[in-house]
Amino acid sequence: MRRLDHRVALVTGAGHGIGRASALRLGQEGALLALVDLRADAVQETREAAHAQGIEAAWWQADVSDEHQVQQCVRDIVERFERIDILHSNAGVLYAGTALSQTIEQWDRTYAVNVRSMFLMARAVVPIMQAAGGGSIITTASISGMIGEPNLVAYNSSKGAVINLTRQLAVEWGAHGIRVNAVCPGWIETGFNDPVLAHLSDEELAAMVHTWIPLGRQGVAEDIAPSVAFLASDDAAYITGSLLVVDGGLTAQ
Repeated sequence: MRRLDHRVALVTGAGHGIGRASALRLGQEGALLALVDLRADAVQETREAAHAQGIEAAWWQADVSDEHQVQQCVRDIVERFERIDILHSNAGVLYAGTALSQTIEQWDRTYAVNVRSMFLMARAVVPIMQAAGGGSIITTASISGMIGEPNLVAYNSSKGAVINLTRQLAVEWGAHGIRVNAVCPGWIETGFNDPVLAHLSDEELAAMVHTWIPLGRQGVAEDIAPSVAFLASDDAAYITGSLLVVDGGLTAQ
């Protein structure tokens, strides 16, 4: 399927995991890729993977929690591609901690990357989409923003903020043809969850997965990417302000 031919997709956190898988899926559906990550080596690897599949892609190194870097990055992308039709705002961090053990530095960095970056990216990209008559923004939230979980006070609360930011942006900009939706992954096997799962043995993790997830396995990044492509496409033309949960049935219980 080539649902995204000639559209330009900006993906943050594109250097690994969900960001990389989603970027490649968007490119496979015809999008031109603007890849952004803090880690230059990782985002270059994503660009090389895209080029190996015949996908046009360029990369930028940026800390998307920094307003100046976001603005400069978006200017450079528009100069390179002339437009931005899709924003997958995906960059995120996770630090384990409770209200007593989480450091203030971890709390501030969590909100800077998980929430502030999505606000800054929307702020930079919305005028471009507005001038073009519309666009699609997809945030990466999490089922952790919908429920409480032990030892994740900063992460869970930040993802709750992402969910309502997504809804607010959808209401604010729907009249301008800009759709804003969130994907809410469950347990995805990318290494991102290592701060809270690394203490488990393989046997303990397998038992937890079997107990908690109806589909009986952790997800992989490629399980999320099709949902991002769907929300970016015209197949989702009447969907905005929605949360697309991709969690193997975990939150259905």
